[in-house]
Amino acid sequence: MRILFVEDAPLIKYGIGYSLEQYGIETKYTKIYIDIENGMLDTLEEEIKTFRPDAIFNAGMCIYKNTKNFLNKIKELKVPYIYWAVEDPLYYRYISLPHAKASDLTMTTAIECLGAYKKIEVNAIFFMFGCNESFHNAGTYNKKFDHDIIFIGNNYSNHKARQYGNKTVLNPLIERDYDIKIFGNDWWFEEDNRFKLDRKYYGGYCNYEEIKDAYSTAKIVLGLHSVDNSSTMMSMRTFEVLGCGGFYLSQYVPSLERYFVNKEHLVWSKNSNETLKNVNYYLKNPEERNKIALNGQRICYKEHSYKDKIPKLIKELKNLNIWRN
Repeated sequence: MRILFVEDAPLIKYGIGYSLEQYGIETKYTKIYIDIENGMLDTLEEEIKTFRPDAIFNAGMCIYKNTKNFLNKIKELKVPYIYWAVEDPLYYRYISLPHAKASDLTMTTAIECLGAYKKIEVNAIFFMFGCNESFHNAGTYNKKFDHDIIFIGNNYSNHKARQYGNKTVLNPLIERDYDIKIFGNDWWFEEDNRFKLDRKYYGGYCNYEEIKDAYSTAKIVLGLHSVDNSSTMMSMRTFEVLGCGGFYLSQYVPSLERYFVNKEHLVWSKNSNETLKNVNYYLKNPEERNKIALNGQRICYKEHSYKDKIPKLIKELKNLNIWRN
C-alpha cells in the first residue's frame, strides 16, 4: 500500500504518517500543495505517475485556494482520496465539505460532524488527534525554553474560543509579568490581529523538532484552543505536550473533560482567576506538577496513540476496497 501525502507537515510526518509506516505502508511526503494552491497541477500529476500511490492523503486547510481543480485532477487520474478534516467543526462548511464530497474516505476530529457527512452520503469516520511515542517523548534540557511558563503556537485570535483563551490564560500572566515566553511565527505582531504580543514575551520561532525539549524544560506549558463547541475536537497540542511529558495547563474546553481528568492528567482554567491560582500553586509544588505530567503521558500513550488508531483506518480502507497488499 502506497500513500502520497500532499504535504510534509509535522502533524503528518511525526504523527499519523509515521504510524502508517509501522504497519508496512509506504509513504511519501511532499510540498505539492504549494504548486496546487498556485494553480499548477503538473507536479501532482508527475508525483502520481512516478510514485503510483494507492491513495492520496490531504489534511485540513492545506488546499483551499484551488480546491476544485485539484479534486477534478485526482478524479481524472482515478486515485482514491482520503481527507482528514482536522479543521472540523470550525471550517466544516467552507473547507471540509468540498473535499469530503469528493473523497473516498473522510476522517473527522469532531464527532458532531459525522451525522452531517452521512446525510450527504460521505464515507466518514471519527478519527482523533493523537501522539506518536517514538517522537512524542521526554526531551533534554534546552536553555531556550528554561522559563516558568511557555506557549508554543501561532496567533489565531480571530476565533472566539481563542479570544477567550487569550483573555483568561495569556493576558493575566502577561499583565503580571510572569516569566513567560511565547514561541511561534510573527503573526503575534500583526496589527490586524485582535491580540498583539509585546516583544518582551516573544521567544522566537520553535521548530517542531524542538518541542520535546521545550516541553521537558519549561515548568508549565499553556494550552489554547480554537474550538470550544465540540465534545471531541481540541488542539493537537494537547497530545503533543502530554506525550512529551510536559505539565499542561490549558484553557478549558468540553473535549478535555471527555478524555482527561482535571488535576490528574492535566490542569484547566475556566477564567483568569483560576489561571493565576493554578499557576501560582503548581510553580510552588513541583512534585505535584511532575506527578500530573507523568499521569498525562501515561494516559496519552495508553488511549491516544496513533499506532493504536491505524488498524481502524486500515479496516475502513479494506471495506472501501482501497487497501492494497
